[in-house]
Amino acid sequence: MCAILGSTQVRMLGLILAVTLNGHWAAAATASPFQKFIGAWSGGGQIVATNGHHEAIRCRAEYSLAKAGSALNQAIVCASESFKLNITTYAEAAGETVQGYWSEATRDVSGHLTGHIAADGRFDGEISAAAFNASISLTSNGRSQVVSIKPRDGDVSDVRIELGRRT
Repeated sequence: MCAILGSTQVRMLGLILAVTLNGHWAAAATASPFQKFIGAWSGGGQIVATNGHHEAIRCRAEYSLAKAGSALNQAIVCASESFKLNITTYAEAAGETVQGYWSEATRDVSGHLTGHIAADGRFDGEISAAAFNASISLTSNGRSQVVSIKPRDGDVSDVRIELGRRT
């Protein structure tokens, strides 16, 4: 092929191929439904007990893409004087439908995650285990995010976390 094409043409062909491939990879990366969540975050929130007691918590979170952007790894750690939360999640999207699994290390509980994710950065779903069920929602605009977990049973009725992107 090099004998047929001149060196300028070969370089031009290489440049066109490189631009095309880079554009394809960039489009694949931005096409992830989880794009607005990716990165390191920190902030705070509150935990509300079923008896009405409110307690402030400090949190940090990390999100990374997996499976060429169709999946997400999440880690959230929150703590206060009397409460600790250490959640890891793996979620995989097929269109707007999300399925995966989660675990919470301080209570040694794990289970399934199901839900829907919208292009505007909103996830609504359910987390479940043998003795635990909760609704969960995450909303992100790329700069800030809100996480809400509402257990159905137990001593906690609501966990609300507001995070900002760490620099």
